[in-house]
Amino acid sequence: MRISAEDLCSLTPYSHLNLRHRASPDRICYVLAGVSKQASRYLRLKYVLEDSQRKHVVYALAKRVYKKSQSRYKNPWMCMKLADVAVEEALGNALCKTCNGKGWIDTGIKRIDCFACHGGGTRHSLDDKSVADRIDAPLEWYRKYGKRLLLQNMMGILSSYEGELHSAFHSRLY
Repeated sequence: MRISAEDLCSLTPYSHLNLRHRASPDRICYVLAGVSKQASRYLRLKYVLEDSQRKHVVYALAKRVYKKSQSRYKNPWMCMKLADVAVEEALGNALCKTCNGKGWIDTGIKRIDCFACHGGGTRHSLDDKSVADRIDAPLEWYRKYGKRLLLQNMMGILSSYEGELHSAFHSRLY
């Protein structure tokens, strides 16, 4: 069974902007057959918007990173919190959530520049202090240990899942 590029475009969620019909479940299964179980769950969460996979993705990511670096990080709950931040960062698009990418907010009287993105329309990744506050960790600990764990290990694993998807698409399209 070969899948055309048009069929792969229909894997995206149906919206008023995307008027294509959704792909049948057997075609989705065929495309995802070449990736690992963890990658499949992450990709279903990101591209098919299957939100029930979120807790599985966070848990598997935290478990994988915790096993790899158990000697340095004694607290598995900290890995869970960091994994949740990593998944949210990987799922988020680059649009500002306050102005929805417009760069301005309509007050009813006039338009003002968005105070969250300063008129750029793009979302900036989380800074050190906001991540440390979110995971209830000291800022020094996050900068010394957590930032590397989040950016290099967790975000790297999620990027490798995207690479698995690309390889699966390439092998099924060509």
